[in-house]
Amino acid sequence: MKIYFALAAVIGAAACKKTDSAIRREDTSVIPPVSVSADSAATAVKTCGVTGLPVLTDDGIGELKEGRSVADIKELCEIVSDSRQQGSEGMMERVLVVRVGSETVQAIVDNEKIYRIVVSSPRLLTSDSLAVDTPLHRIATARGARFFPGEDGVYGFVANHCAMSFRFSIPLRPPRGGDWTAARIDSAHGDAAVDRILITKCRR
Repeated sequence: MKIYFALAAVIGAAACKKTDSAIRREDTSVIPPVSVSADSAATAVKTCGVTGLPVLTDDGIGELKEGRSVADIKELCEIVSDSRQQGSEGMMERVLVVRVGSETVQAIVDNEKIYRIVVSSPRLLTSDSLAVDTPLHRIATARGARFFPGEDGVYGFVANHCAMSFRFSIPLRPPRGGDWTAARIDSAHGDAAVDRILITKCRR
C-alpha cells in the first residue's frame, strides 16, 4: 500500500510539472529576459566640457569654473577624490581632485562653491601658451607684469590673464629688501620656471 501511494505521488507531481510547462508555453504575457548591450549599459563619460586639449582660461577649464557649485561639478566632471587637506597658509581646505581631459587639477571649495583652481601639469596651457614650466622671463616681460610675495613663493600677474597667478619658488624679497619689480626679478631669476598656476576670481 505504501508503495502504491508513493508511486501515485510521483505520477501526480510529474503531471503537474507537465501542465505547468504547457501553461508557460501558451502564456504570451511572460516577458523574456532583456539583453542589455555593453554600450547602453556603460555609464556616460563625464568630460567636464572638454573636447580635445584642455585650455586654461580666466574662467577655469571647461566646465570647471570658479564660482560653480560642487553639485554642478560632480554632475559634469569626474571627481577623483574629495577630501580635506592642509592649504598653503596652514588652514584646512576642502579639495576636489577633478579630471579634465587626461590631466587632473585641484579645485578648492568654499561654501560649496569652487573658489580656486590649482594647476600643476605643464600639459595644460592658456591660449597664448603660458603654463607650468614657463620661464619667469616671459611673465616679467608680459604687459602689466607684477610680482608679489605669498606665503609659499612669489606670484606673478599679467594683464592678459586677470584671474591667474603664476607661482615661482624663489626668495620672497630682493637681497637688499623692498619689493620685486618686473625688471629686477627678471634680472635675478629670469630662468626660474612657473611651478603652479592658480585660477581665482577675475579682478580687473
